[in-house]
Parts: sequence; C-alpha cells; structure tokens
Amino acid sequence: MIGLSLIFTACISDWLAPISVDPSAFLSALSTDCVVNPLITPSKVTHLAFNQQTTDSLYARSQAVTVRIKTGRNGGSGILIQRQGQQYTVLTNRHVTTVGAPYVIQTPDGRSHPATLRKNIDFRGNDLALLQFRARGKYAIATLGTAKHLAKGEPVIAAGFPLDLPAASGPALHISVGKVSLLPHQAFQGGYQIGYTNLIYQGMSGGPVLNLRGQVIGLNSLHAYPLWGDPYIFEDGSQPPRSQRQTIVQSSWAVPIDTFRAIVNQ
Repeated sequence: MIGLSLIFTACISDWLAPISVDPSAFLSALSTDCVVNPLITPSKVTHLAFNQQTTDSLYARSQAVTVRIKTGRNGGSGILIQRQGQQYTVLTNRHVTTVGAPYVIQTPDGRSHPATLRKNIDFRGNDLALLQFRARGKYAIATLGTAKHLAKGEPVIAAGFPLDLPAASGPALHISVGKVSLLPHQAFQGGYQIGYTNLIYQGMSGGPVLNLRGQVIGLNSLHAYPLWGDPYIFEDGSQPPRSQRQTIVQSSWAVPIDTFRAIVNQ
C-alpha cells in the first residue's frame, strides 16, 4: 500500500445517486458537446431534448468533480478523488504536470488553491499523476467505477477545460458526449486502452470519462489525430493491426480507472 486511502463512494447531494437510462435513447437525444461556465448550474445551460433530470444529473456530476490545473504556462484538468479533512487529492495525467513548476488548482466554485505533486508513487509508465491541495470548502468526490465491463458502442461522457475555448467570465468546462469506439486487448504505452468518439481538446487531459451512471471509468489522455509522433504502440512493443488504424487515429484515448486502482491497491 502507498498510504492513499481512496474514497470510491459519492458524496454531497442526491444527484450523485446512480441513475438508470436507456443508452440508445440518450445518445440519440444528446448534442455532441456542450460548453458550460463552472459557476453556472447545468440546468441553466443545457438545452437537450432528453429527460432533463437525467441530463442535468450527468452534467452536474461532471461539473462537480472536474478541476482545472494550472502549472506554469501549461495546464490541464483533473478529477477530485479523495478528501481527508481539509486535504483533497486530484487525479490527472502525468503529461499535465511540469517538473519544478508551481501548481494551482481551480475548483468548481472558481477558487484557486496552491497544490503539490505526489512524487512517491510509481505509476509504472502509465500517464498518471496525483496532486494535493488544502481547502476549507467541501467539494464533491468522484465515484470511481470500472472499465472492465465496457462494450464497444456504449455511451460515455468526457469533461475538461480546453486551453483554447475561454468563456467570457472565465475558463469554460467542456462536456462531450460520445461512445466507446475501440477496446484493444492491451494498453498502448502510457496506459491508453479506452478508445471513444468524444471530442477532446488540448487542456482536457486528466479530466474524467464517465459512464451513464455518473461513475468515472477513465481519464482523458490523448485526443484524436495527434500532432506529433506515433503513440499507438502497445506496451509489449507491438503495433495494432492495419485494419484498426483508421478507427484508432480518429478516436480519443483514455487510461482506464482500473489501472490507477490496481496500482494504489498495491
């Protein structure tokens, strides 16, 4: 064990309870993405035709557990996964972090908090990192689910703070709706193993990928059509079949939350 006792249950209000919804109806009714101001409640910004209570619940969950991370000139997103007294732990991608740079986390209420990087955890080459900050306010903690039973075509929601989509009154949370496009037999280097159709922008790395129960099943880690290199190499050094290449490149990619849980449980 590494001394990190994770909270896998939701907290705060009733909308964090599991919800039941027909996946096909949900996908057909939702727009592909939505940009909201973190300080505005979802009911004021969503315009979706599906059951409003369900829609608001999913959008509210995404909004409540997603934070913005600022580090030097760079930045990204993160997920609130633990509260111990006044100390909060945020899960994000390793590539969001910058060695030696100060970290600031902006919580859903718009407040900024200085943060520190946990350096005593070996994530075994997976694109994962933990930040911690202290705050008196009580923030929602994400419910961590599992990606073990995901199926191709299953709807998913992704959230994060794009670097190039500022809102007039501050950074905007971008919520994107899509579906699982590919689940390779092993992860790519970096731990990427969930392919999905959601539109992901630079800056959304580290933000949550949720199922329709509002549970975090992965972290946004790699957007479609990467600008440099070839990240699609499996952990054993092999390459995916050519028949899957187009789907792979067109997909966003996430590190499954199970990868994180397996590491911290040891």
